[in-house]
Amino acid sequence: MKEKRNSERQAVNSNVTVFIEDDIYLASMIDISESGIRFETSAPQEVRIQVRADGEMVEYDAQLVWAKINKNGKMEYGLKRFPDKNS
Repeated sequence: MKEKRNSERQAVNSNVTVFIEDDIYLASMIDISESGIRFETSAPQEVRIQVRADGEMVEYDAQLVWAKINKNGKMEYGLKRFPDKNS
C-alpha cells in the first residue's frame, strides 16, 4: 500500500484528551506530525445509530472501526454493529 502522508511522523509517548460532543475520552498518543496525530484508546469508541429499515426507524449500537476522506473530500466512516443485547 502506497504511503499517502505529506508530513513526517514522530513517535510520542504521551496521553491525549479527546473531546467528542459532550464526552471526554483519555487516549495514548502514538505519533504526531505537522498534519495530524495518531492515538489509541483502551476500548472501542461506541456510537448509537438510527436508520430507517423496512419502513420503520431502528436504533442500534456500533463501534467506530475506520474513517477516511473520500475522493469528493467528504468523510466516510466504517462501523461494526454490536450484537443485539436482547438476543
